[in-house]
Amino acid sequence: MDIIIALSVMLCVALLVFAVRGFFVDYKKGFTSSASITMQEMFLFIDPQKLFFVNIGVVLIVPILVWMLTGKLVLAIVVTLIALILPRFLYGFIKRKRLEGIIAQLPDALNMMAGSLRSGASLAIALDLVATETDPPLSQELSLLLREQKLGISLEDAMESMSKRLNLEEIDLFVSAVTISKSVGGNLAEVLERLAQTLRSKAVMEGKIKALTAQGKLQGIVVGLLPVFMGFALNYLEPEAMAPMFSTWYGWVTVGVISLLLIVGAVFIRKIIAIDV
Repeated sequence: MDIIIALSVMLCVALLVFAVRGFFVDYKKGFTSSASITMQEMFLFIDPQKLFFVNIGVVLIVPILVWMLTGKLVLAIVVTLIALILPRFLYGFIKRKRLEGIIAQLPDALNMMAGSLRSGASLAIALDLVATETDPPLSQELSLLLREQKLGISLEDAMESMSKRLNLEEIDLFVSAVTISKSVGGNLAEVLERLAQTLRSKAVMEGKIKALTAQGKLQGIVVGLLPVFMGFALNYLEPEAMAPMFSTWYGWVTVGVISLLLIVGAVFIRKIIAIDV
């Protein structure tokens, strides 16, 4: 009987090890693949393997430190979940800032390109001038476009690739203007100047909308974080009264309902203040 129990325990441990190993391998593969693509899109040449081990270190070490300092397992689990999803949000934040930089640089780049075309330069020379004179991140994208063209890809295909890579309305307008002008002819310099003026007007309008909706965003953040802050404060001041919240089934149900209502409220506030220009 003891031998059967020992074999059963060993089998369970082996299955658990294989399951954990499989999860680790799948998570590593997905993390490194996603990080590699994201880093390449943002022209950040960082080894994805190093990023993976840094992330694993944070996931393993920080929750243990939180558990040792606070003695609360639930808080350590929450920190672990945050550490797991934090890289994705960080990548998204960096990518969003990079795209905003491209949008901000584009009107001046279009005017520079239009001036070069008016002086008699070809489109390729104008693109090369803009790529040389402007700062990243726009110069990086234009330099990649020119390198693709030098490798034998047509200008239209290279610009279409840039449009798909960035997925920006402003870049789509620029690519469409250049493609149509090369197909049917016309004064490309004048088209680019009008497009630059349109993009500046669009940026001004978006700035006004952001200023008008900033108060709503702040109210949403305050209202969303207030129950969390009150929960931590009450747990610190009255730990015995708050103990059932994290140790009973109805306490966990209450936490789940509160979390669901906060998420629904955040979605509604985001829909209300999201105005498309």
